[in-house]
Amino acid sequence: MFSLRYLETLVLILFLASLHIEAKPLRKRSISEVQLMHNVREHKQVGDRQDWLQEKLKDIIVVSAKPQHGQSGNIKNIFPNDVLESNMRKS
Repeated sequence: MFSLRYLETLVLILFLASLHIEAKPLRKRSISEVQLMHNVREHKQVGDRQDWLQEKLKDIIVVSAKPQHGQSGNIKNIFPNDVLESNMRKS
């Protein structure tokens, strides 16, 4: 039958061949596809940054809108709720 050394060599060759086959892309992407993927990723990052900033601004506005000792309770919100909600709908 087969020797153990021959079997080990065969398994190693098959393993390396499968790695080589899986590592190759099916085809190269065109420049326009790469540019589109870049633009989509950049757009997503901008949206994520805007969402993060909006959440931070809400925290600041809520904290600053609470009346403190000696201040009147009639403090106007810098960003009215309708402006905040319309910005959230756009995202």
